[in-house]
Amino acid sequence: MTNLVSKWFADKFPTEGDRCPEDCSGLDNVWLERWPEDKHLGRLASKMTGSDTRKIYMRLKEKEPALSWDIINESNQRGGFDMKMYALYDWKKSTQYPSFKELERSLKKEDIDIHKLCQITREVQKEFDQPKERLIRRPSISNIQKLPDHIGYQTFQLGIELGLSVVQMQQIATNHVRNLRSQTEEVLNTWRRLPEATYEVLGKALHRLDLSSVLAYLTYDVGQEEQVEDRIIHDIVISQILDYMMTHLVISSDDRRSIEQHVRQDDQNKALLHEVKKRGEPTYSVFIDALRTSGYTDLANELKCYAQEEESSISLEKAENKGLSEWTVPVYKVRLQKNYSKIIDNIQHETIVDHLISRDVLTIAESQMINASPAQIQKNRQLIDILLHRSENGFFEFLNALREDSVYSELADKIENTTVSSRDISTYQSCSK
Repeated sequence: MTNLVSKWFADKFPTEGDRCPEDCSGLDNVWLERWPEDKHLGRLASKMTGSDTRKIYMRLKEKEPALSWDIINESNQRGGFDMKMYALYDWKKSTQYPSFKELERSLKKEDIDIHKLCQITREVQKEFDQPKERLIRRPSISNIQKLPDHIGYQTFQLGIELGLSVVQMQQIATNHVRNLRSQTEEVLNTWRRLPEATYEVLGKALHRLDLSSVLAYLTYDVGQEEQVEDRIIHDIVISQILDYMMTHLVISSDDRRSIEQHVRQDDQNKALLHEVKKRGEPTYSVFIDALRTSGYTDLANELKCYAQEEESSISLEKAENKGLSEWTVPVYKVRLQKNYSKIIDNIQHETIVDHLISRDVLTIAESQMINASPAQIQKNRQLIDILLHRSENGFFEFLNALREDSVYSELADKIENTTVSSRDISTYQSCSK
């Protein structure tokens, strides 16, 4: 029956006045088995008094709950939401299988309304006086800059409601110990870079926190970045861009497969843009360079200007000072991918494929798949994609195949002797997780 299936999606069915109907028995089994996200704990904290939070914490926390509560209380001088949230989060991180079932059990034992859990899993219903096409846009930088003066001490609660984790919020607070406004700015800017960030999501979060008055400061305008992103999605062809980004190690062969599985070009572009925004630096900078080298100079310059206006709060991470022996990444794959563009632009695949078949590196079926590609560069891309999923033996046999042709012997030497730094491996590893 469809009414049974609908219970899996309780967060999509709000009720009048956010009250459960009389026949509601609480969360169904699907929800009870789920782990609460940080935002669920934040919503619960906002609906509980400090006294009630302490009561359920004492039942939830397995190890020295009284001592842990005192430590949390002493370390959160602001009290209120922050203290309640940290207590619930402390239970979650110290429990092997935290679940809504455990929360419900503790509420029942303390005679606290279990329908609070129903409320925190429901979607906010809020009518906006804006058309849908505006609500689904990403908030512009200029809009975001108007909000920090109106959030104040609810910054922590807002960040959690917007989907940032407690760990992220702790890091942001540490970065701006004495400046609450700067904390709010970083929270909003961090959230704004998430794929799901829209005016509608922001409006619902503000409404849930009783900050609806802040909505008056939103103009729902389209920022420079959104205009550029729209042009990227609809105007570019990304084959050469992906070649460049693979050569610079910021996307993997699996990333490329995932992006190119889409049939439509704009869907491929959208998938690439999603990955670039999700990963930040150094992927973002390499993407800009890839646009420029592929002939999209105007787009590259506009994205560069946007990043400078935002003062690029995504900073370039420094590679850890580790020796190559401490990494688990196969160095031969890094060498192969760093030479990706040179290989696909210069080789003729036929004799190389024949050699690899004779050495059991490639199968006949894979050879047929390579030959089915319409252009030489596409055949070469298919070949290197397969080699990046092979063992080190496949890599050395590829070098041997190159050296069988004097034209490619210099290329083989260059690939084999390519320098691989700790930064290279760190970059490669970050996109191969």
